[in-house]
Amino acid sequence: MNSHPSMSELVGDTNLSHWGSINTPIMLIDESIALRLLARARDISDQTGVLLFYSVKPLQLPQFQNLASGFVDGFAASSYFEAQLIRQTAGKETSVHFTSPGIRPEEIVRLADLCDYVNFNSLSQLQRFGRAVQGRARYGLRVNPQLSFLDDKRYNPSRRASKLGVPLTDLIAVLSNGAKDTLVGVSGLHFHNNTDSTDFSQLLQTVEHIDLHLGRWLSTLDWINLGGGYLFDEGVNLAPFQQAVELLKSKHELEIFIEPGAALVRDAGFIVSSVVDLFMSDGKQIAVLDTTVNHMPEVFEYQYEPEVLGHTDDGDHSYILAGASCLAGDLFGEYSFDEPLKIGSRVVFTGMGAYTLVKAHMFNGINLPTIYTLTKDGELVLEKEFTYEDFASRNGLEIHDHA
Repeated sequence: MNSHPSMSELVGDTNLSHWGSINTPIMLIDESIALRLLARARDISDQTGVLLFYSVKPLQLPQFQNLASGFVDGFAASSYFEAQLIRQTAGKETSVHFTSPGIRPEEIVRLADLCDYVNFNSLSQLQRFGRAVQGRARYGLRVNPQLSFLDDKRYNPSRRASKLGVPLTDLIAVLSNGAKDTLVGVSGLHFHNNTDSTDFSQLLQTVEHIDLHLGRWLSTLDWINLGGGYLFDEGVNLAPFQQAVELLKSKHELEIFIEPGAALVRDAGFIVSSVVDLFMSDGKQIAVLDTTVNHMPEVFEYQYEPEVLGHTDDGDHSYILAGASCLAGDLFGEYSFDEPLKIGSRVVFTGMGAYTLVKAHMFNGINLPTIYTLTKDGELVLEKEFTYEDFASRNGLEIHDHA
């Protein structure tokens, strides 16, 4: 493309003048928005004196990791592949934290060589793998504070019988029963007990709760990882966050890490689709798109209606936006617009930077969105285009080019 459009010009361009021959669906990462989110997180990190890590779970694109490298102190991984990708992308000097409930025995030594910190998810993991990690990486324990702020069990790390972390009561029992030898070599603590929260008083409650029950032991440690699950929206009250940090530093002299994920990427991502069919069904206008909920599975998991640019509650033209798969429930919701949609009209979903590409799949053989970056200079850069060969190889078929 020769022109350098702004994001607003791109997303509002239904006559396709800026899009040229670009085929949808696409995942668009807006660098300018990403840089703003990263800068805000960096500012908060500097204000509070914590080390900022990006948890790569929500978006694993090397392009974003390269962008984030200028703002973060390191990265957080939750699988061997993620740790490998971080090292390949960010280099040997980058600090990497690792936490996973499912460490495989054949991977532990390689993980310890890739990562600077390994957080064991259970006392069982610690007992089986601690010796293998010793001398290769610093290691700690993930604790389940058994303090819940979420009603939806699917996303509540502190739900009853949780698989995520050593239950606080179990850790208290170990420390109270004189079994401290079990914890020899443990230099830090990790917890993560929230999701998409802007209420940092919940973080303060968690820190105070852990301090109340583990305070004496905390003072023997070197570091604590506060995990993620909190958003850094404009206007958020950061005072409780600062209080939590001050408690941990003044009372226990701990080095403190935080590892946000979605907070750094969600608003920077857009899925751009096109209308491929329009028809009436029981008095409702159906607009079939060339994307699908399988490209943004959290829409289906959470059962929520995603934000769409141009939607207005009192618009004159209403449509049920439907995905392209044969799944009857492949629906985004009912949306109204001031102008009518046409075949070929662009429909843009916002807030798609987190947990879309990493969860997207090729159900029905529908291709994944092509990945583009919109640079801060307004240039559209193709990052990755998926092909039939990608689909075939996922299904065990090797395509040989005999040309």
